[in-house]
Amino acid sequence: MNQPVNETCSRTLSDAVRAWLDEARHRLKLGRLDAETLDSLDSLLRRPPAVRQRLLYLTTQDPSPRSLVEACYLVEPVPGGADVALKPEPDMLYQSVHEALCDGWQVLAAPDDRSPALDREIDLAGYTFILHKLEAYCDCD
Repeated sequence: MNQPVNETCSRTLSDAVRAWLDEARHRLKLGRLDAETLDSLDSLLRRPPAVRQRLLYLTTQDPSPRSLVEACYLVEPVPGGADVALKPEPDMLYQSVHEALCDGWQVLAAPDDRSPALDREIDLAGYTFILHKLEAYCDCD
């Protein structure tokens, strides 16, 4: 059940438990669910998880949290987790900032619509919301 250690072998604790459950269900179907399988879950849960901050940048054309997201950039707290470029549609994680808030993200910075920017500059850049979420991560071994 253990994965080899590599530079990107870090995941949220909930993802690790879901993966364990998938593997356990598979073993159960095959009649190979044993004490060693259960011990691997026990081992996973006994390790102290590292609480890490995930960042999410969402760009909209309007400063309202309900306006549609036009671009997003997710920064994961793992090696290589900030290497992906800004994603254009349709790969949006959320349709609006409000949808992300409903999923547990919190706003770190909201756009200031009182800024002296020209309308033309806003049309090009949009409004960027910076959100964060603290999650428990575990390192694979």
